[in-house]
Amino acid sequence: MSAIVARGIAKSFGSGAARSEVLKAIDLTIEPGALTLIMGPSGCGKSTLLAVLSGLLRPDAGSVDVLGTKLWDLGKAAIDAFRLAHCGFVFQGFNLFGALTALEQVMLPLNYAGIDGDAAIDRARRALGDVGLDAQADLRPTELSGGQKQRVAIARAFVKEPSLIFADEPTSALDKENGQVVVGLLHRAARERGAAVLCVTHDPRLVEHADRLIRMEDGRITGACS
Repeated sequence: MSAIVARGIAKSFGSGAARSEVLKAIDLTIEPGALTLIMGPSGCGKSTLLAVLSGLLRPDAGSVDVLGTKLWDLGKAAIDAFRLAHCGFVFQGFNLFGALTALEQVMLPLNYAGIDGDAAIDRARRALGDVGLDAQADLRPTELSGGQKQRVAIARAFVKEPSLIFADEPTSALDKENGQVVVGLLHRAARERGAAVLCVTHDPRLVEHADRLIRMEDGRITGACS
């Protein structure tokens, strides 16, 4: 079964003369066990599409079937619960909390899911170990490099062992070496965990790691290849 099946997705912002059509009748299928890249110029609608597919932004038209669930037929609380149970997110800006250690950052989604105490600590430590940050578990963001911050964010996305991982420009703030580490971790999540990993990027360094490449321009998909 496909992880995501989207049909006829449309999204606009503004109204009247200021109305901007960002997504135009997009059809898209995302498979599990694969790293799929969506590439295109800035402003082409990549991040908006990612937000629609992950339940963060309601489309104006179309349907999104995720893991067999018609996502946008659900109410807001049910969509939030679905994301918590099945999705992990990695963003360009890391989105770490300044007062929390790396271990505490990774424990957060577990706590929201009702997992706490030693069970949460053990799982968070394993997740940090998976991204090579065992020794940095007690450090706060100001004590970490950019690459280490992004690996903490990835560990936080991985710790629930989600079926879906959404990454929005995860390497744009990183140098070549750290960018390679990050995309390698995302690919490993697809290959070893069977997750559907969907990554929006304009970074050409990631292309060689992708199982599938989707190109966008002006709100439309212009091509796809495996």
